[in-house]
Amino acid sequence: MNFLIQLTENDKRVLISLGILLILIFVIVGYIGLIVERIMKRQAKKAGTMMHDVVAAKIITNEKDFLRYGRKKNNRLFMKQALIPSAILFFALIIYIIYGAVSRNWRLNLFDHEKEGFGTIMFLWNFSDPSIYIKFFGMTIIGNWPPLMNTPHWEATAWASYIIVPCLFVGGIWYLVATQAHIARTFKLKKLSKTIFNPTLDNVVPTSPLPMNPTNNNNQNNPQL
Repeated sequence: MNFLIQLTENDKRVLISLGILLILIFVIVGYIGLIVERIMKRQAKKAGTMMHDVVAAKIITNEKDFLRYGRKKNNRLFMKQALIPSAILFFALIIYIIYGAVSRNWRLNLFDHEKEGFGTIMFLWNFSDPSIYIKFFGMTIIGNWPPLMNTPHWEATAWASYIIVPCLFVGGIWYLVATQAHIARTFKLKKLSKTIFNPTLDNVVPTSPLPMNPTNNNNQNNPQL
């Protein structure tokens, strides 16, 4: 308590800001982890679904064939899922080539905020301004809100960036999700191959008590006179 009393109002504001920032970081990381976990579970379930028919019909009867067929199915599904994001990324490349050929500028700064970048249509703050930093227990941290460096405005020379950046963002994330799904199915296929073709007692759950010894039953039903 004495420590909190000795703090200045500015120090208290900094502590509150840091606390809120940490909470936001934990929430964001938690939601990202939750999304990743759901994708992994959903795609792992899909791996079992796509292999069910060939196993149930006894077309595949050993681990080696199961994995070989599973990899083929998994790779085909990945190519199907990655087709659209790959097309989006390729479209971004075509736009860049067209822009470079027309403007003779092959060094397009996609995130420039003055003339040719996507930053021209975004709010940007100047975090390099030394006046916003303060000393807090020997550490240099942000103590004030940075000044506004750019307000959204349209630039005709930035037309390529307005197309390329969203394409890179959407296509890149979409492709990463497809890759993650492929990895999840791969792990599930390996696990299924061990479970199906190498059964152990670990996978057996007894549902009823063991029957009594038949010999004892016969002796009880036919007592000696």
